[in-house]
Amino acid sequence: MTTHSAWKPALVWHAKVFGALLAACTAAYFALAYATDKLPAPYQKHRPAPEAAPWTHPAR
Repeated sequence: MTTHSAWKPALVWHAKVFGALLAACTAAYFALAYATDKLPAPYQKHRPAPEAAPWTHPAR
């Protein structure tokens, strides 16, 4: 008895699926970034103090 795969995806199919996943992840990132910018005051993004994380601030 021989077994053959029922379906073998082509390179074009892989490229389309990868492109769709990349587009979905990029759209989700920008949607979440936009949503977090609109959060109320106690939940807004802030920069940490230079003493807490000196690697996040440019050298003076």
